[in-house]
Amino acid sequence: MRTSLHKEISTDCDGYGTLSLHSNSAPLALKRTIHPEEIRDNLPTNQGGIGFLFHATDWDTLSFSFHNVKHRNASFEEELWKTKPFIASPIYSGSQVIGANIACPVPLELWLGSPRGIKRFRETQFFPALELARQAGLNMVAMGASTPYACNYGALPRHTKPPHITTGHAATASMLKDWAIHCCNELDLEFGRTKLALFGAAGRLGTTVAKYLLYKDAPKELVLIDLPDKVNLLTEQARELMAADLMRRTRVSVHTFSPDTPLPKFDGAILASSTSVPYLTASDLKRAQFWIDDSHPRAASVEAELASRAHTLYIECFARGPAGLNTVFPFRLPTTRDCYTCFAEGYAAWQEGIASDFIVGSPPVWSVSYTHGLLKKYGFSVGPFHGKNGSAITLDAQHRGRHELIGS
Repeated sequence: MRTSLHKEISTDCDGYGTLSLHSNSAPLALKRTIHPEEIRDNLPTNQGGIGFLFHATDWDTLSFSFHNVKHRNASFEEELWKTKPFIASPIYSGSQVIGANIACPVPLELWLGSPRGIKRFRETQFFPALELARQAGLNMVAMGASTPYACNYGALPRHTKPPHITTGHAATASMLKDWAIHCCNELDLEFGRTKLALFGAAGRLGTTVAKYLLYKDAPKELVLIDLPDKVNLLTEQARELMAADLMRRTRVSVHTFSPDTPLPKFDGAILASSTSVPYLTASDLKRAQFWIDDSHPRAASVEAELASRAHTLYIECFARGPAGLNTVFPFRLPTTRDCYTCFAEGYAAWQEGIASDFIVGSPPVWSVSYTHGLLKKYGFSVGPFHGKNGSAITLDAQHRGRHELIGS
């Protein structure tokens, strides 16, 4: 017997939910409860489903799912740790349920900064979320935002198989390059003549992005940027990239980021950093013509984003999905057809019927290229320009008329 399932999801009037703080001591209450069998019983026959696993990126996003979000204090933090992962919404293709979004309610800053926090997140959130996905009949789960840290990018053994997992890094690396080329085209820059900066270059995602940026079409110069304690890693990474660039097309340089060190000049930047707090100022943003931010929650505050809007293009990295896709959940994206790139990777793997973990660890360039081809095959593309604050951006003459390369 197939369970009736409705597309409606309860949000506040703006469609995203507004943080409403309550001082009462009532337990957290979901705006909508979805049982795993409601997903499982409505999936395509003999195909299983696609899952997207994510965590609360900041305190505001808790109100997307809960009625009574409270003021942050030690008691509320502990309540969040004891709150189980839940199905945040079904995912549709047309009228057909094809999967579900699964949310872990513990915000990033409570766990990412320490081995103990990561271990607790893994045991109380990540593994239970995979078990919930199994109960819901999902056989491929894409890991969103920082959830790959919980399983060391797929290297840690786990008891629950299926679902199989994919980190999203191959799709994200390929889409970040697509976005960089798209930004250059829209701003009258030539990608092959740009000076491009990569923040978070020494991380797992950053190393993958750097390699793919130099694959086939490449910028004139790539600036690898990370924290001062990563300088040796950056230096070695630069050597390896230049050794692999047999055509000697791209100059690779290194810069360590700190508030006391001015940023070098560059035309555009990709932000693949892992941070729980914004670190770029409006003055930083004004130094380049475009910024593509794949940091979660974000690399620059909303205030810095808005203050620099007339001077630079600061956008979210996401993918416009195939016609009919409806993720339902109120992500800060233009429409529910749009998705984060890590989900796009899981969707493509699910459509291909891959019956094993897909992208784990640090994928080689050929694997990123293969995934890039799958994204195109299944109808994913760069979408309209969209800020990290959730607003649409229309390029005006002021942006389009800036022909001179800032980093020249």
